[in-house]
Amino acid sequence: MAAMSTEATGLRARWEELSEREKRMVSGLGVFAVVLLLALFAFWSRTTVGELADENADMRRVLKEIDENRDSYQRLKAKAAQVEARLGHGGVQLEGLLETAARETDVEIKELNGRPPVDVANKKFKELAVDLRLPKVSLDKLAHFLRKVETGPNLVVVTSLSARVRDDKHEDLEVEMTATTWERAPDAKKGGAGAGAGAGAKEGK
Repeated sequence: MAAMSTEATGLRARWEELSEREKRMVSGLGVFAVVLLLALFAFWSRTTVGELADENADMRRVLKEIDENRDSYQRLKAKAAQVEARLGHGGVQLEGLLETAARETDVEIKELNGRPPVDVANKKFKELAVDLRLPKVSLDKLAHFLRKVETGPNLVVVTSLSARVRDDKHEDLEVEMTATTWERAPDAKKGGAGAGAGAGAKEGK
């Protein structure tokens, strides 16, 4: 306290030694410093409040989009579950499915050529495709055949189709198409473990 009193006394003495002009200059500088600090504080406060308002607006917009798209997400999720349920677990006889659909819709298949399986989706699935030709089919029977192929228990999609009107009978079409299905690839780890266990059993015998 004594030190502070001594400093205050020294400052007061220096102030008294200043001329009136110097006192006005010092007072003006003090007022300017206070005004500058107030302006800086007001700018900082306005900027911070503005940023918070922008963040809140962004948050409200995101929440609104989530709420508006919740139904779409649920529909997509349900659709994905349906597709997952229709994926084959192995041994999908695509050629047999096509022949059965043709027989049930009275459609003649002239050619039926299976393609080699292809690994897809990081080898988690296998794509199986069959090329077929329908030499003579009406538009109505073709629609029934396609519906039969694509609405069965397994996920089968006609991935390509070309048709032309027959020269001898204009109401009939000659159609070439590719039907594709997918199935889960065998679990390599389980297969490897099973193979190792089998080998160990043989060696034990």
